[in-house]
Amino acid sequence: MGLQDQTLLPDARLPSVPGRDASGVASGGVTPAFVTSLRAICSKSGPDAVIWTGDAAGNEAAEEILEMASRDMSTHRAAEAFCVVQPETAEEVAACVGLCASWTPPVVITPRGAGTGLEGGAIPYSGGIVMCTDKLKSVTVHPHDLLAVVGAGVRKNELNKKAAEHGLVFGPDPSSNPSIGGMASTGGSGMTTMKWGTSKENVLGLKVATPQGQLVTTRQPVRKSSTGYEITQLYCGSEGTLGIICELTVKLRRIQPVRCGALVRFPDTASAAAAVVEVLKQDLVSLLKCEMLNAQGVSVTNKMFGTDLPLVPTLFWEFRADALPVVSRDYGTAKRIAVSHGAKEEEMQFADDGQVMDSLWEARRGCYLASLRYRKQVNEKVLITDVCVPLTKLTQCIESTESDFMDAGFPCIICAHIADGNFHALVPYQPHEEKSVRKLESQMIDRAIALGGTVSGEHGVGLGKRDKIVKEHGELHIDIQRRIKHALDPLNIMNPGKVLEWDANMTDGLRSKM
Repeated sequence: MGLQDQTLLPDARLPSVPGRDASGVASGGVTPAFVTSLRAICSKSGPDAVIWTGDAAGNEAAEEILEMASRDMSTHRAAEAFCVVQPETAEEVAACVGLCASWTPPVVITPRGAGTGLEGGAIPYSGGIVMCTDKLKSVTVHPHDLLAVVGAGVRKNELNKKAAEHGLVFGPDPSSNPSIGGMASTGGSGMTTMKWGTSKENVLGLKVATPQGQLVTTRQPVRKSSTGYEITQLYCGSEGTLGIICELTVKLRRIQPVRCGALVRFPDTASAAAAVVEVLKQDLVSLLKCEMLNAQGVSVTNKMFGTDLPLVPTLFWEFRADALPVVSRDYGTAKRIAVSHGAKEEEMQFADDGQVMDSLWEARRGCYLASLRYRKQVNEKVLITDVCVPLTKLTQCIESTESDFMDAGFPCIICAHIADGNFHALVPYQPHEEKSVRKLESQMIDRAIALGGTVSGEHGVGLGKRDKIVKEHGELHIDIQRRIKHALDPLNIMNPGKVLEWDANMTDGLRSKM
């Protein structure tokens, strides 16, 4: 399976890798001598620390690792993984990166966390090695400082299990179970952003392996720092194109014991969005999550879970507090606002018990699987989109997106982090329909940009949205980003072609443009 067959989309170009010829790319640039050197570096991490196609044949476990590393959770096409490296320490990561940089020709690196990405960012389209951080599993909780120091491979649920021993929780809550390093690398967030922020706001500092194979600590573990450029945030959202995040210092929050929730139904999306805007103005201290499913989203989850919820836009609220009266007060305020925007009080469902609340939330949490099974077709795929717009433009963007997909004959399941202006359209399709759904996705992204929004609220850029960020930011902005990439990774070995297209002819003419 050659890399020339592994294009992301019919019109996408593979990234340019310096020092590569056709035969080098065909083997991924990985030779037996190079693999021997990698294994020497990772000798303490066990025999499976370096998996290579050259000697994996017949080893079922090794073949499975290589196959998994060829793809992520997106519908983007897979690309053969030639070599997967699984270090157990940051020092091993740095040494492996240094080897890649010093090899002739240099060997490119695709960093990988849990593989839950949705934009092709961890797919090794350029050959070389896949640097998997999944075994960087150290966790140290500092309860009195309300922070934790974690390896990049620690999963969200693993961190929260450790933090819960101290009555604490890591705030960002994606519906998947990603690695903490992957969350920071892509700017992931989830359903608690309205109160606790995205992963970027919850990262205090990083330990990063640079493209030259050095380890840099970006910040001291303090709540405030005013000491030069904030390079922590430079690496957050860079998707492994500037270095590999090996360790993170993250904020933790106290777990509040009272969990309550509610379902609130509206006649249309505009009414729901207007209610949310007014609710946010009240600054309700216990409101933690505010999500929405559109009518078709409710329909598919009814089919999945055997429920009979009315087919109208529905808000899902979660409240957290130390005492029930606080929640009751805030829910009362939110309920009055909802009624004033067309919700019927008698149709609202409120649960003052966490387990009952979880059952109410099944529809929201299960919308991906419900979408996948909705049409009951073999080989079904689901396009998962991600845009974010100003709250005042959300209704227009959602309703136009629904019309576009449904007019073309596709279901359009909307799962919205509505309080953030961020929504996902989940669109089931067959492989032969991919070109059509991608065209409609492109229209949706262009619309979001025109409305003052962004091409991605939390999934990142990868290769899937690389061309669209130029339209969002403009050439000068992208030129600045490219110069940062060129300065930190002049060999272009770190996840080449992701986020930004490499410009081999870049000059020093930025000053004349500013």
